[in-house]
Amino acid sequence: MKAEERVCFIQRLEELRESKVLVYFSYTPLDDSILVPLYEQLKEIGHTKKIDLVLHSYGGAVDTPYKVVMLIREFCEEFAVIVPFVAKSAASMLVLGADEVVMGPISELGPIDPLVKHPVYKDVLVPVQAFWHCLDFFQQLIVNSSNSEVATIIAAPMIGKLDPWLIGDYEKTIKASRQYAETLLSRYMLKNAPEKVPIVTHALTEGYYSHGYPIGRREAKELGIKVTEAHGELWDIIWNLYLGYEKLFKDKENE
Repeated sequence: MKAEERVCFIQRLEELRESKVLVYFSYTPLDDSILVPLYEQLKEIGHTKKIDLVLHSYGGAVDTPYKVVMLIREFCEEFAVIVPFVAKSAASMLVLGADEVVMGPISELGPIDPLVKHPVYKDVLVPVQAFWHCLDFFQQLIVNSSNSEVATIIAAPMIGKLDPWLIGDYEKTIKASRQYAETLLSRYMLKNAPEKVPIVTHALTEGYYSHGYPIGRREAKELGIKVTEAHGELWDIIWNLYLGYEKLFKDKENE
């Protein structure tokens, strides 16, 4: 798909949604490097009534989604996120700062489980919850073993390799994800239903064991998230826009 075609899809999407449309499409972790180019785009648009963010991301840093929401909201009165396919983990947190999320039949949100750098393999990012599931495994091994002394002997060397500073840092990251989720939900997505905030926060930060668990539009609605279902021409435009950016990325990889 040529750039001109993508522009046409964006323009038509703006007409259908009566908004200004931004696109964030990435296969690399979401981090603060997005902020300056986003600010430059927002300055070009200027203050407007409504901004839609077309979002494709598998997640990233715990602090970035909050910064993105606050920045976009400096330039609009209404803010929505459009998810053609995937907005997982930290990207799902960004959704909580919107007034609505637009989803189609294949769209997925996910548990809020930020990525952190592996303490040994610096280029490897791991879900922070994986660390706590590891500790829980060792605890259950010791508690449920028929011979707790043997289990302790087995587990102790591995637990002894854990850095207390890392344990504290990972705990801080988990608490930060809960705090951000609660803040964004109470200010925006669920501002008219404050009683649902702790329920949705708990579900998204602690209610799923799989980092990649797919939360489709029906389940998102059941959780209490404000979902607008995309149908007809609206969905066709959103999906074709996704396919256009996916092809753009694949073409760059093959260059």
